[in-house]
Amino acid sequence: MAASNNIGDQIRDAVQQAVSSQDYRELQATVERSIGAAAENIGKGLAQASNGIRRAQEEYAKEVQRRQQQATMQTLYAKTGGSRAAGIAMTGWGAAVLVPCLLGAGILSTIGNALLVAPPLLLAAGGAMLLYTGIKKLELVRNFENYRDTIGVREHCTIDELAAGTASSPKSVLRNVKKMLGKGMFKQAALDDSETMIIMTREAYRQYREAQMEAQHRRHQQDLAQSVAPAIAEKQPLTPEAQALLARGEAYIARIRANNDAIEGEEISKKIDQIEHVVRTIFDRAAEQPQVIDDLGKLMDYYLPTTVKLLDAYRDLDSQPVQGPNIAASKHEIEATLDTLSVAFEKLLDSIFRDMAWDVSSDISVLRTVLAQEGLVDSPLKSQTSGPQTPQQPLS
Repeated sequence: MAASNNIGDQIRDAVQQAVSSQDYRELQATVERSIGAAAENIGKGLAQASNGIRRAQEEYAKEVQRRQQQATMQTLYAKTGGSRAAGIAMTGWGAAVLVPCLLGAGILSTIGNALLVAPPLLLAAGGAMLLYTGIKKLELVRNFENYRDTIGVREHCTIDELAAGTASSPKSVLRNVKKMLGKGMFKQAALDDSETMIIMTREAYRQYREAQMEAQHRRHQQDLAQSVAPAIAEKQPLTPEAQALLARGEAYIARIRANNDAIEGEEISKKIDQIEHVVRTIFDRAAEQPQVIDDLGKLMDYYLPTTVKLLDAYRDLDSQPVQGPNIAASKHEIEATLDTLSVAFEKLLDSIFRDMAWDVSSDISVLRTVLAQEGLVDSPLKSQTSGPQTPQQPLS
């Protein structure tokens, strides 16, 4: 049987040969071998196709990941081409001005006329300043690119890691990072409170702030629990409702503090500081004297939620890159409302301590009465009813 690469031709030839020779003994074996060889070839083809598909999928996944990384890098880092070109230009022009002016000043100095030497020296100083500025700009760009390569698409990186990756001191790295943040080279980044880590995205910074607020809340809750421990042991224990109210109050205070940290402006910050101080004093008083809690209904249901809502709105307005007249008017209105709320909080605090003043006055009155009964002091009634006594005239 002639060799053939086609399974159909092989089977047809085997059948034709069996019919012609009337010998069918080898027909089945021949067909099985042909089908087996075909199946093996098909298996190899499928395996090769599967490997090709897998390689294509891997290449596609790598390409998608590479493009995603490029897109992420563009959202995190500013381009450096413009800054580098400016640095090169400043360096070149600075050198071009500095060197000839210095040579000219040296030549003119041989004449001995100071008036002729002064102008080229002034120009040389300007060229030196331009050269120095260009060199520093190029150095900042180089450091930024090194930091960018070290951080990549991660959401945060420590200053120590950047220092180790660039063979620099943490102090110099921190100084460079602050300059880069000020120039907007890191588009979304911010430093943490301790300035030991750079947080690269707004979402990561938001999560960090929430974690900080939660930790601060836990610490204050612990301090509050320690401060009220004597009252719980010696006076009356706080009910679960009272504890829940104090916890809500601390959550409001934490949100007020977070907004204050995020909002820029010295005057508005003073207003928020005053509100936070008064509100914290109210809750400290409530922790010491749980009976005060019954008077905090409006504070919890209206005043504090309204305050936090206004501060959230002010924070959003203040973060807008363009401060138009509508935004400015809205911010001014919120600031005026905060003044009103601050007065309301102060009046509420004063009313709480007014009850305490009444209690103190009552205690003092009782004490004076007891002392008078013991003859240790003059009776209050006697001092009020007795007037100046007229001396009696002697009988004549």
